[in-house]
Amino acid sequence: MGMLEDHEARISALEAAQADYRAVLAAINALGMTQREHTTRLTSVETGLADFRQEARARFRSVDEHLAEIKDLLVGRNG
Repeated sequence: MGMLEDHEARISALEAAQADYRAVLAAINALGMTQREHTTRLTSVETGLADFRQEARARFRSVDEHLAEIKDLLVGRNG
């Protein structure tokens, strides 16, 4: 193999390695983007659950208050 062919082979190998490197970087960037999307969705779900929990607690308090009022009315009528 002559010197020119040797250089061309090395250049081809370097270009292939660079293409592989770019492919790996693209995969890493895609993974990072996917991770950020999942984190955003998880945060949204967590916020929704926290809001639901607060609303449920408020409704339970309201139900407890109404039951106490009903109990007072029943006890007052029977007492």
